[in-house]
Amino acid sequence: MYVGAFLARRTATRRPVVSQLGLYGALPSADQSDLRLLVTDDRAYDQLAVLLPTVQAGLITIFDAAHRCIALLGDLPNWQPQATTAMIHRDLRTMPSHGLRGELTLRPVRRLSEDATDGVPLEDAVAMAVLADPMTGEGPEELAIHLRSLPSAFRLYAAVDGDGAVRATAGCGVFAADATVIFVNTHPCWRLRGIGRAMTAAALRAAQDAGARCACLDASAAGLPIYRQLGFETVARAIRYFRGESK
Repeated sequence: MYVGAFLARRTATRRPVVSQLGLYGALPSADQSDLRLLVTDDRAYDQLAVLLPTVQAGLITIFDAAHRCIALLGDLPNWQPQATTAMIHRDLRTMPSHGLRGELTLRPVRRLSEDATDGVPLEDAVAMAVLADPMTGEGPEELAIHLRSLPSAFRLYAAVDGDGAVRATAGCGVFAADATVIFVNTHPCWRLRGIGRAMTAAALRAAQDAGARCACLDASAAGLPIYRQLGFETVARAIRYFRGESK
């Protein structure tokens, strides 16, 4: 399920896709020089070793069972590692309602020009996200560009207070029956109130309304308890390796 959902997201970008034993994802194209790969086991080693010298930017997720592939990336200083957990939710019909606190209101984020004009400006949502996670490695402009570049299958949401200030965000992407969650952030002063869980549930409820039946995502250590409470199961521990154009 996780591999299928990963490939569905990559196919939506209309880039060359690789799908072979142990190695899945989107390859560099004329329009986009980075890659997005999932490595599930060491059968991917030989092909990965061939690809890496030609790549200047990208994101590679490697399941912990692929010991040789992890060692291969670990020997390359330009690829920065981050521990993560691959997770799945088998039935979004069991997702609870969002349950935001009374002083917060759920609103859509205006990500694309065709989005409703009364949505929260993307710049406001991005500014709060960078404040919530200053170690993300991206500045506000970079993050906004990345979010705008995502396929139209993605929708972003914000929780705003009575003054209209963004206090939390979440997003979902729907690819046929599969959904994924992105952009989950909570303002530091609003944490430990269940808001992150409520925003994730709201995004997944929206994904279900759009036709998704199940969901897959990569969880940080901070997000892992939230996703477990919402019914997600662990597929594998993994390491995400990132390389940017300037690194």
